[in-house]
Amino acid sequence: MQNGMEKIFSGGKRIVVLASDHRYFGVVAGLERPKEVLTPLLPYVDVLMTDPGVLRNCFNNSVPKPVILRASGCTTTMSVPVPGYLQEPAKLAYRERTGKDFDATYGLYRAKVESGKASPEEFDQYRSLDGVINEPDTIANEKLILGAEDVRREGAAAAAVSVYLRTHYQSQTLDNLATFSRQARKIGIALLGVVAVGDALGYLEKDADFLTRAGAILVAHGADFIKTYNCGEGFERVVEACGVPVIVAGGKAPKGVDETKDSLELAYDSMQKGASGIDFGRRVWRHKHPVAMIQALRAVVHENLNARQAYELFRDVQETVVRS
Repeated sequence: MQNGMEKIFSGGKRIVVLASDHRYFGVVAGLERPKEVLTPLLPYVDVLMTDPGVLRNCFNNSVPKPVILRASGCTTTMSVPVPGYLQEPAKLAYRERTGKDFDATYGLYRAKVESGKASPEEFDQYRSLDGVINEPDTIANEKLILGAEDVRREGAAAAAVSVYLRTHYQSQTLDNLATFSRQARKIGIALLGVVAVGDALGYLEKDADFLTRAGAILVAHGADFIKTYNCGEGFERVVEACGVPVIVAGGKAPKGVDETKDSLELAYDSMQKGASGIDFGRRVWRHKHPVAMIQALRAVVHENLNARQAYELFRDVQETVVRS
């Protein structure tokens, strides 16, 4: 009988995972009709990562690929506002302390964050000010929504549990991971530890030291493989420190770039630096040409195409699909 990791990797060393578990915390644009969106992509991926609702209601627990099932949740991207009677004194105190208008300063930092031009120090300032408007770290307040037996009954080979380090909930989310690991090892379910950061700590996606420590910590708490970010310089050290297979998150493409080329370059660089695969979602199913995009990414992972070669393949597939 195969265990979870054997099912996920199916005897190979690299995998293409299609991430589609975003609905569990509220990111649904592009996934309003999951079955219609995901079905044409499944022939070109090795693993589907999704949430229990999509697996049950859209696919009737029957997917022709191994499944990684989202097992942590209980949080959303919906802002939890700080009551106004607490906001106003905080804003006044900020003005008295710094001599700056709170709303104008907050708007300035938010614009820099949303444009991707904020420095780490500006990210920290934004996070601090945003905590006056919205309860900080609420997206990190995750709990387990499934146990290992639940995941096995749903027919999945593995589960995904997110951990939010450097937040108020790091201990809680690490406990989620460790608890699931103890259950999973008894029945052969694999556990994907997801290094999560959220919007306020988004700059950590490029922090090699943080990602190196985070991956090692998640493995120490029971993760069988890791989903993390390719930080660029130093990513080889992240992979080495984990000591287990590492798959790279796609995340959002930077603004102002050719999204197709950026995704292919990210995938290629990740493979060259030792990753065992990619776990891309929005970069695929929100793409104008998702079938061509997933085929090009697959060629990078499994056929060792570089980004330029994969882009040529993308154009060829795109033109074929348009003609048909």
